[in-house]
Amino acid sequence: MEVRHRRPAPAASPSPTDVNASYDYPHDKKRHRRFQPSLPRGWLVVLGFLAFYASAFTIVTFWHTWLPQPKGLNTPPSEFSEDRARVVLEKIMSFGYRPVGTKANEELTPNYLLEQIEEIRASKPTGVSVDVDVQRPSGAFGLDFIAQFQNIYANVTNILVKVSPPNASPEALNNSLMISSHYDAAIGGAAASDDGVNIAIMMELLRMFVLNPPKHATLVFNFNGAEETIMQAAHGFITQHPWTDAIRAFINLEAAGAGGRELLFQTGSDELALAYAQGAKYPHASIIAQELFQSGIIPADTDYRIYRDFGYVAGMDFAYIANGYVYHTTLDDISRIQPGAIQRLGENVVGVVNQLGSEPGRLKRVAENPQTSRTFFSDVMGLTMVTASKTTTFILCGGVVLMAVFYLLLSHVSLSERLTAFMLISRCFGTAIAASLTVGVILSLYAPLPWYSQPYLAGALFLAPALAGMVHQLACVLEKDGVTPQALWRLEESLFEAMMCIWMGALAICMQLGLISSYVLAVWIFFPLMGQILCQLLQRFRMFSSSMYIFISLGAMIIPVIHTMCCFAIALMFFIPLLGRSGPVVPPDVVLSLLMCIILLIMVSYSGRVFCFLPTKQLKLVRNVCIIVTVVATAYASIRNPYSDICPKRLMLQHVQREVILPNGDIQTDSGLWINSLDFRGPDPIKSYLSNTQWKDARMHVAPEELHEHAEVYGHMPWSLPVKHMLPEDKSWYLPAAAPTLPNDAHKAR
Repeated sequence: MEVRHRRPAPAASPSPTDVNASYDYPHDKKRHRRFQPSLPRGWLVVLGFLAFYASAFTIVTFWHTWLPQPKGLNTPPSEFSEDRARVVLEKIMSFGYRPVGTKANEELTPNYLLEQIEEIRASKPTGVSVDVDVQRPSGAFGLDFIAQFQNIYANVTNILVKVSPPNASPEALNNSLMISSHYDAAIGGAAASDDGVNIAIMMELLRMFVLNPPKHATLVFNFNGAEETIMQAAHGFITQHPWTDAIRAFINLEAAGAGGRELLFQTGSDELALAYAQGAKYPHASIIAQELFQSGIIPADTDYRIYRDFGYVAGMDFAYIANGYVYHTTLDDISRIQPGAIQRLGENVVGVVNQLGSEPGRLKRVAENPQTSRTFFSDVMGLTMVTASKTTTFILCGGVVLMAVFYLLLSHVSLSERLTAFMLISRCFGTAIAASLTVGVILSLYAPLPWYSQPYLAGALFLAPALAGMVHQLACVLEKDGVTPQALWRLEESLFEAMMCIWMGALAICMQLGLISSYVLAVWIFFPLMGQILCQLLQRFRMFSSSMYIFISLGAMIIPVIHTMCCFAIALMFFIPLLGRSGPVVPPDVVLSLLMCIILLIMVSYSGRVFCFLPTKQLKLVRNVCIIVTVVATAYASIRNPYSDICPKRLMLQHVQREVILPNGDIQTDSGLWINSLDFRGPDPIKSYLSNTQWKDARMHVAPEELHEHAEVYGHMPWSLPVKHMLPEDKSWYLPAAAPTLPNDAHKAR
């Protein structure tokens, strides 16, 4: 398309965003032209752009959801079988709810596990030693989790099994690898995934390793009976049991969702990361997840922390993270665990155990530096693992920066041109963020969480306005009289170099902070730069065209785009359900709008520059389409129910009876239903359901006023966790009711 077809605009005085003033130098014959002044066709640019991201999204979706074929009941005993593990899981689930203190958790499940362990021990080969111990520790410890508090426990349960190889050497007896998960359930949770499935996996692993134990290590299995009460049983084991003296490393199996691919999201040793890279058949790990989790941004913790902080042992933390909607709900049943999810985790753990226990001295090397993790690790679409030391990673990152600096020094683009391009990028990014946040604020005020049960709706709600804002700013800049093809090519090249400078600055900051995840920024510099260099080489040999440039420029980004998409797929899969239980204080629509906008800005940071080849008329058409999509999506979001049968609203309901001693010594008693909403919409969506109840005219306040006025410690409300700041009283209901009564046959833990 010829430039003369652009719709002219009134003349304007030169400004920092005047393309001709900044980029058209017809009098400068010495300036090197990288391209012929012909421009790619607008439809080719848009088609290539859409095809590129659609292809990347398809690839990521396939690898993100692929699971191996599960192995059946007749699988040889030397191999891990998902179907055998499912038999154990089904039996555990048949006992009903398993919170700490219930009969299912304190009697039925432990008895069944001990029966299975005895059957396995009876079939052990000659020479293999299998020791079983049931520990019921009591104790207390302080923890800074959400807030500081003391955790006191009594008579919690650990079922422990130690497997030693035949003719065990002193090295094997003094170097143990522990595998741990918990069979108790959160209140209200069916707990098939959290954590019944991992108990079943451990039982299948125990059966396997009793038949063929590693030669240079003993294995300790901890079937933990009290994790949901803030990791009590793990503390009792690691601080009181005599077997802990020989434990050199551990593998902790957890869940924050149900099914899908488990994620290795933190490890405490370089040697463990390397063992996973060498042994995992279906790797899925990320140093980004580790640094994010350990930063404290995510309000969650696992037994990993107890083993690490109180036992000074290095470990690996695995968790299922898909379908977080069912986490700690009755929906967490066996049907949510897809075929293949158990198989892949089981085989991955088998590979890691074999790596750690089959090589002399390897566990000892782990124990020498139990809490130092200076290793970069990341899977490549689940096909293989890449690992490197922190030093090597930073050297490579520094090399990429030097390469980029060398390229900029040789470039014919002037500093003023880069500054002008930087101003344009800033305008585009700023407008995109403002547009996306505006939609987020509107939704927070009038229709919160519309995307909760339909995550793809978040794309239309938050990506479309951001894209409209960027395209609008670009159209405003290009809508100048007399813009030449040469000026557009120079603008495109200046945008590339300005964006590369932004990535370089971000990389330098992250390296200064010591973040190993800095490698992602280096990837976003290296591969696009290689594509740009290739384009220049082809131009020198006159083997170049504008369509080839589009193809190479987009193709050079395929690796960073796919890798970053994989990272963000994990983030969205975890955070979208989490935002539905993050409390009524922080507006989740604003948080998600910002996250989605950041994703867009990263993804189009380089590729967006090709839109400068579109005529202004086409740019405005793209902008208008995005605006229409935003309006339609927002209108639809404002009328839809954000919840569904498989994505329910989260409520915390407690039947309360209180006796509060007032300052004058009087005792004030009351009882009622205390309702806290775990999402931003509060309890109001269920108000209509009270119309036919005794509470149809009740005042929705947190407590009787005379109590509320004298409330001191935690408002005299029965908080089981220090989350009062996350669930403020003015966002909850207290419905007067008769005092609760407990049945006479209610089980009490002994």
